[in-house]
Amino acid sequence: MSIKMKYTKVLFSLLLCIGCKKFNKEQKTVYTEREKDSIAKRYHQISDYFLQPSNLYRIYKDSAINAQKSKVDYIQRLSYSYKKVGDHIKAMEVLNKAVTKDTANGKAGVLQYRAWTLLYFYRDYEGTIRDVDLIEKITKKKYTICWGEPCGLHKGQALYKLGKYKEAITEFKKVNEQEEKLGFDISGNHLVFFYMGRCYAELGEDKSALECFEKAQKGSYNMFTEAYYQMGLIHKKNDSLEKALQLFEKAKELEGYKMAEPYIERFDEVFPYMIDKEIEALKSGF
Repeated sequence: MSIKMKYTKVLFSLLLCIGCKKFNKEQKTVYTEREKDSIAKRYHQISDYFLQPSNLYRIYKDSAINAQKSKVDYIQRLSYSYKKVGDHIKAMEVLNKAVTKDTANGKAGVLQYRAWTLLYFYRDYEGTIRDVDLIEKITKKKYTICWGEPCGLHKGQALYKLGKYKEAITEFKKVNEQEEKLGFDISGNHLVFFYMGRCYAELGEDKSALECFEKAQKGSYNMFTEAYYQMGLIHKKNDSLEKALQLFEKAKELEGYKMAEPYIERFDEVFPYMIDKEIEALKSGF
């Protein structure tokens, strides 16, 4: 980019920013709802020219919200920016505002995102359960999606992390039952089966745990490192050492396919050093 183009872009941004602030502070004109929607949409679109964590992004998104305060989607998106710069208190303040507006209108879209973010980002397990229960109450549905995954999966994971294993298992079973009713192939529910297996393992019900882990790594997800690792731990516990070693070596072979997430970290992710430690311990004992 030439120096001239660079400064032109900066000047354009500053002029838009001045206009944006002017609208925020000097709203003397009475606009119709249609005009407010149009102005809000314009500022919303301008905000997307900037990186989401940037201050300019937030300025324009704020202006869009000020122009049309009913735009719950814009408020939710503004919370993303604060979260990405590490201002989590402000992020949740903004997100809670969006939830309040959305639920007041009998909707649960923002609530579904909050349930997801409370579980994976903030480890607020009680909050996750509360939100999922409220989603079911608002939607009057036993099965809904929270940011790409069944809300019941989130509730089950939260119960699992709280040590309420039997309740978690019940929740996971509900997810499978509801998906079967909808005509889904539940053999692909590797996370549901995996966390159900973790619950059974914590309860000492090894046979049921192994059955779930086997289901978790079958079908379209047959390279589930964590499932093989957990199966290895159970066989090691029961002195099936050769079988345990085979499973740990399989986990090692597939460690490149482990439960890695680019945006969130799961609760039972297995890292290479953990697998190596188990393999070395077993080999040294033979």
